[in-house]
Amino acid sequence: MSNLLRRWLLPALATAGFAGSLVMFQLILSHHNWRIDLTPERRFTLSDHAGKLLAEVEQDVEVIAFLRSDDHRNSEVEDLLKRIRNASRHLSYSIVDVNRNPAVARQYGVEGYGRLVVKSNGRSQVVGAAREDLLMMAILRATRPEPRVVYLLSGHGEADFDSIDRRTGYSTARTALEHEFYDVEILNLLRGGDVPADAAAVVIADPQRDLLPSEVTRLRAYTARGGGLLVLLNLEPLPELKRFVEAYGVRLDEGVIIDPENRLFAGDHFTVTVPGLSLQHPVSAATRALPLFSQARGVAFAPGRPEVKGIEFLHTAPASWRTADPGVFRTGTANFTSGRDQPGPISVGVSLLIGLGAQSASDAQQLPGHVIVLGDANFADNFFIEYLGNKDLLVNALNWVAGEPGLVGQRPAQRAAGINQFFVSAREGWLAFVLGTIAEPLSVLAIGAVVLWRRKD
Repeated sequence: MSNLLRRWLLPALATAGFAGSLVMFQLILSHHNWRIDLTPERRFTLSDHAGKLLAEVEQDVEVIAFLRSDDHRNSEVEDLLKRIRNASRHLSYSIVDVNRNPAVARQYGVEGYGRLVVKSNGRSQVVGAAREDLLMMAILRATRPEPRVVYLLSGHGEADFDSIDRRTGYSTARTALEHEFYDVEILNLLRGGDVPADAAAVVIADPQRDLLPSEVTRLRAYTARGGGLLVLLNLEPLPELKRFVEAYGVRLDEGVIIDPENRLFAGDHFTVTVPGLSLQHPVSAATRALPLFSQARGVAFAPGRPEVKGIEFLHTAPASWRTADPGVFRTGTANFTSGRDQPGPISVGVSLLIGLGAQSASDAQQLPGHVIVLGDANFADNFFIEYLGNKDLLVNALNWVAGEPGLVGQRPAQRAAGINQFFVSAREGWLAFVLGTIAEPLSVLAIGAVVLWRRKD
């Protein structure tokens, strides 16, 4: 073999071998659906919530996608199904062309393109669109024998979870709970009777009137037998409810929290982000985006009872403070006054485990009661719930008190108009104003002055 032939042949063979290796590597990645997701929102990766839910699936689940061959959405649907299949060995999927197999579509009651059917143990659920959150809800409904019940305490002017009012309603929160496979029912303890035995959790959301001592007694008995309680409080003074949570070591501080730096840009001083998310609690650790509270109050934990274990898992920023000055609502602004106001960071969320000190063998088999008290209820209304991490905080808190730690996690962001708001804090807005309106023009002016001066020379 001549030197010239060898000089050209060896690079050609090396190039062909390298190209073949790349092709084989890509085929292996495509077969196993391995990828590195570099998108900012990780839109091609299953959410933390979906990964945890699929990891707990212990029965076979089949997903049937009804598509048409010329639909541009097919690749996205199949990519989602591959991700779900790779997350659990119990998941499988198949694709049916509706135009070629209309009888199969009629068998499952599917009347349109892009629908999915989830089957497991003789049960089936139809999903209207190939979205991760809808698919996870269908898998929950297909693999669980029956939904768990969440009761909303009523009779005291609580938040209305049926209202679609943009400012005062909580219908979006109700839908979020139903997507977690909960039946949402109303509980009125004023009529007598205890908390129902099938209650996975009881929610007390922004009562305007105080509870009666008899109601507090029933709620205390419910938590003592291992019940879950989620309390969302605004600024209303409610002595009986305050005594109820204080018996567990929870202190409700009077006054509203102010944060000029972490408020919404050009917004009021009372709507602030909560950056202090404790990694020691599953609810806050799984809430990746910061919650946004409005007119929040301080909620702290003071240890004292051996059978109660508590943790403060949500804190406002160090720049915040709590003030009891009623004039702040009239003026809309506030200045920190030493000796009167409490400097931040301030706890706005407390988690409790009640009944840890078992006294007998029978008590040892009793699960502890789970209680979460949050110093704000507005974060869950229809106006605020889609902001930042508010929905994750509400649903994760409910799942934790209901004894469903496997459902605690970050959910996929909704990619729809009006949902992905661009959040800018007051500090970031001021910085953008200084850089864009002052610093940039001054730098251009300075460069122009230097160029002009040098040309004169």
